[in-house]
Amino acid sequence: MKTNCSCCNGENQEQGTTDTGEFVCYCSKVTEEEIKFFILEKGASSVEQVLQLTGAMQNSNCKVKNPKGICCYPDIIAIFEKYVDRKNILMNMNG
Repeated sequence: MKTNCSCCNGENQEQGTTDTGEFVCYCSKVTEEEIKFFILEKGASSVEQVLQLTGAMQNSNCKVKNPKGICCYPDIIAIFEKYVDRKNILMNMNG
């Protein structure tokens, strides 16, 4: 399982946030809306699937491209959890 991009080597791993700005992954220009789409509409059920489907963390240069200067992986996890939780709530209401 990928836990950080190739340029960060696991350093500066902070708690993720869903307040990411224009992109969640600035290197690959992946937005929160794209992650949301692949979870809610296409059924992505793991962070790995989201990374594959969106192309997030493919073109890593986080220290330069991400305004935070750190790896986006914690933010991807936070957004994944936000929409998986929402999807589970909706499924339980309709189930």
